[in-house]
Amino acid sequence: MNRIVSRLLPALFVLSACGGPGAMAQDPSPRPAEDLARPYMYELAPEQVATQEPAFIEVTGNGAVEIAPDRAQADFAVETQADNAKEASAANAASMSGVVSALRALDLPGLTIETFGYALRPDYAYPTVEGVRTRVIEGYTALNHVRVTVDDVSAAGGIIDAAIGAGANRVASLAFLATDPSEARGRALSQAVEQARQEAETIARALGRELGAPLEVRGGAQSPTPRRDTGPQMMELAARAVETPIEAGGQTVRASVTIRFLLGPPRGRR
Repeated sequence: MNRIVSRLLPALFVLSACGGPGAMAQDPSPRPAEDLARPYMYELAPEQVATQEPAFIEVTGNGAVEIAPDRAQADFAVETQADNAKEASAANAASMSGVVSALRALDLPGLTIETFGYALRPDYAYPTVEGVRTRVIEGYTALNHVRVTVDDVSAAGGIIDAAIGAGANRVASLAFLATDPSEARGRALSQAVEQARQEAETIARALGRELGAPLEVRGGAQSPTPRRDTGPQMMELAARAVETPIEAGGQTVRASVTIRFLLGPPRGRR
């Protein structure tokens, strides 16, 4: 009996394989409708089942805090010209010495003076000689920069007047800075977070849901950009007035955050 069963089993497996999809493709007879409608059930391992991402609300909040600058910084330049390099350099050194002395005489709190960006260059002319355009050196220009920083922003106008009166013939820029914006940055961040939370709560309430915990936070606060005026504006003001009027103005610290909140259960249900 066992021998008969052992011989029949391979035959049964062959018949079962012949009844698969390949065999069905060779069978022209249509399958019954109830057989086609029969659902196929597949069993998946737990690790194969993808986890569904929880519902969330993503919002962006912004904050801005005005901060008063407590430091002024002015860049001046002394430009001199002469027929040769030595004379141009000597004239520049004399003028710059006078400018620095005049600035130190102001005796302002936190006053620092530094020179930078010295340059000495030839000045060319392009005359035409016997129909040929040529290039010749007709003189030299010396250019020296000085940067003045002071802790009293109200003294900016006096600094410009003193420098120009002593021989500075260029005002490269005037900037106002805040030395410690950390407190303003913290306030701006708090404003941004609060605005984002309020917006998320409004959305959740409109959906009839509670607002859940924050899932992700992105963003931060920027340091304030110094207000900077260009040199030509300062030179024009200095030429029109005995005392150059300067308004320091304020600086703005801005913050922006994007927060993803979990969308909680329906309101009234815990």
